[in-house]
Amino acid sequence: MLSVSILFALLLATPLQSAPATEPQSATLPDVEVTGVPERDAVQGFVGRVAAPATGRGLARWRGPICPATVNLRAEAAQPILDRVSDISAELHLRPGQPGCDPNLVIIFTNDGSALAQKMVENDARLFRVGVSGFDRGQAPLQAFRTSEKPVRWWSLSMPVDKFGSRAVRVPGDQPRFISPDIAEAAGCGGYDCPIAFAPIVEATTGSRLTDQTVDALYKVIVIVDLSKTGSVSAGQLGDYIAMISLAQIDVAAETSSYETVLNLFDDAGPGMTDWDRAYLHSLYSQYASPRSANAQAGLIVNNMRRRVHSAP
Repeated sequence: MLSVSILFALLLATPLQSAPATEPQSATLPDVEVTGVPERDAVQGFVGRVAAPATGRGLARWRGPICPATVNLRAEAAQPILDRVSDISAELHLRPGQPGCDPNLVIIFTNDGSALAQKMVENDARLFRVGVSGFDRGQAPLQAFRTSEKPVRWWSLSMPVDKFGSRAVRVPGDQPRFISPDIAEAAGCGGYDCPIAFAPIVEATTGSRLTDQTVDALYKVIVIVDLSKTGSVSAGQLGDYIAMISLAQIDVAAETSSYETVLNLFDDAGPGMTDWDRAYLHSLYSQYASPRSANAQAGLIVNNMRRRVHSAP
């Protein structure tokens, strides 16, 4: 017992030794590179990718009433799609056509988009290519329209007009105008025999060399929707998509995966109309001046779009 008591006392008398402190271990993390695209470059890249004007012309927009119509779809199913197109058109202050108007935005639904596109082009090629420079994008894009495998394909027709909406180019079938005797005498020709009798009259409102006296107006858009490939998108989403590609001249082959846009709808089940899309459309339709070149017009759209993107919440 004594030895145990002494041992116990010695244990109590011996100060407890704390464990040596452990040095903190440092970890080496790999370098992280953060990359970003300046806002102007992003906007300019988007405009450059999606814009698809007629050959040799600037970007066109609707300048007269829009009269949309659907084909091969029941009225109750088509109405939500048409409503979305009408709503977005109203945002841009575009005029709707009167009841009974001739359709100029035709949306055709089918279960075989490629076969229908091929048949339409074969049966009426002039519906797609008028044969006048500046009305469409040319033969190669038309071939892409015929052979595309996308759920939705479209073809836009536009024409140069003056500030008052009158056609500014001659098309096949136009009749010559009578030229006043004074002008005919100065030109050395007769009233109907003058070469200028076949030329359109472009009324100018300014003598500026910085702006053009003609602008480009959309006058017909044909959209083919392949219902066998649209998947589970809603009528509202499809309406947003059709509004985007029919209210502006959009490149069907545009790569837009890096942007928040309805154009990605069938690639990654993206959203409907986005702020980015609205910024583009509003910028296109806010152009009141007529820039001298397509590049100058694109620059104005980029600047307007940047302001809208920057101010968006």
